[in-house]
Amino acid sequence: MGSVSNLSPSDIIAAFESISHGSFEGNEVERLRFRAAARRLLARVESPYERAWGFCFEHPVVFASLQTTIDLGIWKAWREAGGGEKSIDELVKLSSAEVTPNLLRRLFRLLAAFNVVEETDVDTFKPTPFSGAIGDEKTKVRASLEAATNQYIPAGHNLPKYLAKIGYTEPTGVEDNNYTESDPDHLNFFGRLQTSPKYYADFTGHMEAWTMWKTPWTKIYPVSNLLNEVPSIEELSATSPLVVDVGGNTGIDISHVLTAEPSLPSGSLVLQDLPEIITAAKNILGPDSKILPMAHDFFTPQPVKGARAYFMHAVLHDWPDDKATLLLNNTREAMTKGYSKLFVYDIVLPPRGTSISQATMDVSMMCLLSASERTKSQWETLLTGAGLKIVKFWPDPQEYEMLIECEAA
Repeated sequence: MGSVSNLSPSDIIAAFESISHGSFEGNEVERLRFRAAARRLLARVESPYERAWGFCFEHPVVFASLQTTIDLGIWKAWREAGGGEKSIDELVKLSSAEVTPNLLRRLFRLLAAFNVVEETDVDTFKPTPFSGAIGDEKTKVRASLEAATNQYIPAGHNLPKYLAKIGYTEPTGVEDNNYTESDPDHLNFFGRLQTSPKYYADFTGHMEAWTMWKTPWTKIYPVSNLLNEVPSIEELSATSPLVVDVGGNTGIDISHVLTAEPSLPSGSLVLQDLPEIITAAKNILGPDSKILPMAHDFFTPQPVKGARAYFMHAVLHDWPDDKATLLLNNTREAMTKGYSKLFVYDIVLPPRGTSISQATMDVSMMCLLSASERTKSQWETLLTGAGLKIVKFWPDPQEYEMLIECEAA
């Protein structure tokens, strides 16, 4: 585009208007670099009051409008109707509950101003890729937004009061914490999920979407390395598996292994999580899957001994050090020294320049679970304290997480 100083403001604006998600032709690293730069640009361009206005006025009402339109079933019905331009009167007819045209008009004016929909004419709108995705259950965008309404936003609003109450120390309580104080029944985060099917479904959907967004771990570490030490691929089985995915939700990460090595025999990949999650995983994987779903509470001894690799993705960041150490000890005791590996795929906070995503997750973990993201030195302390030796930190090209390769010390 040349030097910005040689361009008129109109030319600069036109250049930015020409850039979209597709401009990067699938290069996620470059797209994320540009996204971060665009956010820094906005922070520099806005006045202090404009930034304050955004936090105090814009964010709450945009989210409220999104949740209301989700509650009305508009996004799903719009997609099922084929998408395309719709007038306010047509959107009223798509709603699952009676809604006055002017109420919907006011909500859609706001959503158009924030590029959730495109305003194509007077009282006429069409979906953007984002709003189209809300209506597509496969994307899990709707579930992610509702998970925020259910749990993340109320807990976030409660955090200042809770931190003042505990004298501005770091929260460490698992059963009594900021989340329990924001919950109407004083349940902790996972307790609420276990007692509310809707909260559980939305959270699981959000976790699936989050995992799909991130770099598959098999793109960072070659699975073929694991096969080098296996006596023969035919000997792999449920009693001597290649990979055990500990706390693996509905199986996205373990499925990456099968994609990388489709010739693996049935049962050589084991997916572990709590019973209700494993039930959902079985429905997703199907009866003919080579992946073996197994209900397991990782705070109890690991039942699968001597696997070539144990894998944990965004598991340890849910727990303070004492609980994380118990989980790691259970895993290490099942490992065969000199053969088994543990892979921890999690955020490793940099010494400086923490990204928005990393810093957001760190404070969210404090808010919801009295947990945290960890620096490299904190990971070293935690893992070596649990009797493990770190072999290598494998960086994620998206610079979000790292894959930490460990062996029994």
